[in-house]
Amino acid sequence: MRITQIRDDGRVNTLRTLKIEQLVEQMKVETKAQLVSGMREVLPYIFPGDKNDYVQKVPKLLPAAAFVRKNGVMTMDEYNGVVMLQVNNLSGPMEAAEVKERVKEFPQTYLAFTGSSGKSVKIWVRFTYPDDLLPGNREQAELFHAHAYRLAVKFYQPQLPFDIDLKEPLLEQYCRLTFDPELYFNPEAMPVYMKQPMAMPGETTYREQVKAETSPLQRLVPGYESYKALSVLFEAAFARALDEQHGYQPGDDIHSLLVCLAGHCFRAGIPAEDTVRWTRAHYRLPDDEFLIRETVQNVYRTCKGFADKSSLLPEQLFVMQMDEFMKRRYEFRFNLLTSQVECRQRNSFDFYFRPVNKRLMASITMNAQYEGLKLWDKDVVRYLNSDHVPVYQPIEEFLYDLPRWDGKDHIGDLAKRVPCNNPHWAQLFRRWFLSMIAHWRGLGKNHANSTSPILVQSPNQKIPDRKTKCVIKTHINIKQNVIFGAKLKPV
Repeated sequence: MRITQIRDDGRVNTLRTLKIEQLVEQMKVETKAQLVSGMREVLPYIFPGDKNDYVQKVPKLLPAAAFVRKNGVMTMDEYNGVVMLQVNNLSGPMEAAEVKERVKEFPQTYLAFTGSSGKSVKIWVRFTYPDDLLPGNREQAELFHAHAYRLAVKFYQPQLPFDIDLKEPLLEQYCRLTFDPELYFNPEAMPVYMKQPMAMPGETTYREQVKAETSPLQRLVPGYESYKALSVLFEAAFARALDEQHGYQPGDDIHSLLVCLAGHCFRAGIPAEDTVRWTRAHYRLPDDEFLIRETVQNVYRTCKGFADKSSLLPEQLFVMQMDEFMKRRYEFRFNLLTSQVECRQRNSFDFYFRPVNKRLMASITMNAQYEGLKLWDKDVVRYLNSDHVPVYQPIEEFLYDLPRWDGKDHIGDLAKRVPCNNPHWAQLFRRWFLSMIAHWRGLGKNHANSTSPILVQSPNQKIPDRKTKCVIKTHINIKQNVIFGAKLKPV
């Protein structure tokens, strides 16, 4: 079996294939440059969303197939039948070691190693036909790989204590080279036999089993961490206690207020010790630990119906439950380019965002009601039109995620695809293109493009083959006196 390794750090772009045995030995020993160790050292200091130059230096590994370059294009040479599962967002080496110990027990595990970040585990599983053969062309390999990925997730997920991060099963799916002296490799691993499928699988054929929340605080205030849930419940209980103690002023008898507050905290399901701690820390209550503790303990001993009634208003509880349901089951974003809300399901094989339509909104309503949440169509519409749905800017995301410039004149190459008699065409096009990008990024508000290039096809010109993906050759008429990026004059 040959594994493709790609090195692309912005300056060097190389492709090579290694035998699986060579790759395993390479991952057990840190290289002289110590790229992986250097990346792991700087990761704790990198803010989310920032680019990490150390990551770009670590080579990529493509386990699904062996690739070669043909005419400058990376092409599949041989399908390996290897499916890669990723368990991400682990706390550190201890949890990674636990995952590896679990997967060692399965005879189907071909390779398991800690990822380059040190907080993930990659699991490789082999799939073949019943006769030990593999698909021979890319079309068959893509169908086979998509079904194999889903089958692997269905088998491994119930056996693992952590969630598998679902990824689109592409043949070009990669991971970074790692350093793991304690990796697990079983060259005699049992392959999973599967017949050649005829079509792509449905995207929602599998959903991860979501663990039931056992914490009463999480059930009462869904979507909040424990300390935040305690804060919300306590403040609601305190507000209700003040409402029942009419005319209470600082300096009045505190005992009746404490009794009322402890009763509401008891019915809200707040543990007694947390009630004492939050009462002592409240700025409007006295810091008398003995009085507070004795009062709370007496109330908790005599009251009945722990966690039977929350002090939250029904409207507050409904909004919290709706927000928790939406964030747990779905991922939304508002596309500024299309002015549409897009959605994809969490914990499913739904890898792409799609515009929200009436059918999807009806499905959201039905799924919520299946869970016992009284959610209606108008509530879904109100949520989707609120700022709870984050904004997505596809142009900015594309521009800011571009790799480091490799020094090649890509804009000039694009301009050369258009035949033009104007000797200044390439220079003018470059100026216009750079100005357009600058305005997309909002870098300048005092200038604007006064014109746009208009492509005029010659009547006798034939349209090239669509498969070439090249720009249609055209003749351009552009006046030489056009000023790109002209300064706006006040009216």
